[in-house]
Amino acid sequence: MKNLFYLALAALILSSCASAKISKAPSPTGNWDYTISGTPEGDFTGVMTIAEVDKVLTAKMVSSGNELTIEKFTYDKETKKLAGELDYSGTLVLFDAVMTDDQLTGAMSAGGMGFPFKATRKK
Repeated sequence: MKNLFYLALAALILSSCASAKISKAPSPTGNWDYTISGTPEGDFTGVMTIAEVDKVLTAKMVSSGNELTIEKFTYDKETKKLAGELDYSGTLVLFDAVMTDDQLTGAMSAGGMGFPFKATRKK
C-alpha cells in the first residue's frame, strides 16, 4: 500500500512537470524591416539585424547598401527596451526602442532632434 502511494505521488509529480510550460522571454534577435522618418535627409528604410554571439547582442542597420553598426547595443529583458549608439557621417546618433511582440518603436536622436523609428520583424 505504501509503495502504491509513492508510485501515485511520483506519477502526479511527473505529469505536472510535463504539462508545465516553460516561459522563454522573447528575444529581439532576427531581421527587422525598419523606417526612420522625418530626418533632414528624408526617410530611411532598411533591415536591422540583431544577432547573439557568445551571449552578447550585436546590431547593424543596412540601407541602400550602406551598413552601420550599433555600438553599445543593449536589451533589457524586463522592460524589453533596446538602446545603443552609432556614428552616422561623424554624428553621434542615439537609438532607443521598445519591443512589443514583433514590433519595435522608438527614436533615433542626434543633435537635440529625434526621429521616429519603427520596425517589424521579418517572417
